[in-house]
Amino acid sequence: MFVISSDPAQGRTARVPISQKALILSGGMTTLTSSDQNALVLQELDLVGHIVAELSARYPKHVDRAELWNAGVLGLVEASRRFDPESGVPFARYAAIRVRGAVIDSTRSRDWATRSVRKGLREIRQAIKGWEAANGRAPSTAELAAFLGVDPEELARRRSHEDSATLLHLDQQADGEESTLADRVEETAPELVPEIALEQRELRGTLASAVRHLPVAQAEVISRYYIDAELLQDIANDMGLTEARVSQIRSEGLEALRAFFATQYDGVEPASEEAPGKRARAAYLERMSAESHWLGRLESSSLLDAAVAGLAPLVDQP
Repeated sequence: MFVISSDPAQGRTARVPISQKALILSGGMTTLTSSDQNALVLQELDLVGHIVAELSARYPKHVDRAELWNAGVLGLVEASRRFDPESGVPFARYAAIRVRGAVIDSTRSRDWATRSVRKGLREIRQAIKGWEAANGRAPSTAELAAFLGVDPEELARRRSHEDSATLLHLDQQADGEESTLADRVEETAPELVPEIALEQRELRGTLASAVRHLPVAQAEVISRYYIDAELLQDIANDMGLTEARVSQIRSEGLEALRAFFATQYDGVEPASEEAPGKRARAAYLERMSAESHWLGRLESSSLLDAAVAGLAPLVDQP
């Protein structure tokens, strides 16, 4: 093994003197030592950059040039291991063939479009250029189909393959611009973004778990008032309490929830020390710390979803 210190973007590579054996142009050596093979690789490393630059000009912009360079270096290493000094072929010429083949094979292995699809797309592009050169304008669909000798439906089918054969990187910068494609594409469904969906699910589950762990009266009032959208008067009548008492229970429940969420999320103002029910809040926080955990809160999101949809109550009511 050997280590190559190189910056393919800048085209800088280390150059190491090659021994007389490694030059092999004078013949006489049937094999090369590992040291000589490594020296050959370092001596011809610039060749990889030249070949990658030549081939990459034919590829779409989304093809990673660094990956092409890596594949080319592997091809160069393989060439140094397989090179026969007595063949009479200079190593640079032999290596160029191996490097070019390695880069092309690497590109094909990463391309999900078949070779026939790529060939069809090239034929369409060449046909368009040929028609424009002959007629001085772009062809219509019918004219292009006739020029290719296919019917319009077949032409439409071939063109549809181009959409599935084109890859765009969201972090790729456009030519002459600092912004990326992701900066210009508006996310219309943020709930489908994995990290956002997980955060929202965790928040819903945390709320459901926090309400369910409240004292029974507070849990019932909070759930019925905020989730079931019932009036305080109706809740008071069902519980056999005055509306003022139910309002007080609701306030105490909200302060308890605020106290808990302040321990979980930044930016949440903690409950006031002067708010009624200080001892009950302290007991509630201890109970949440002992009985509630992240995975359980995450799974509780389905309970809140069912309650909001009216399928089941969030808390069991007496």
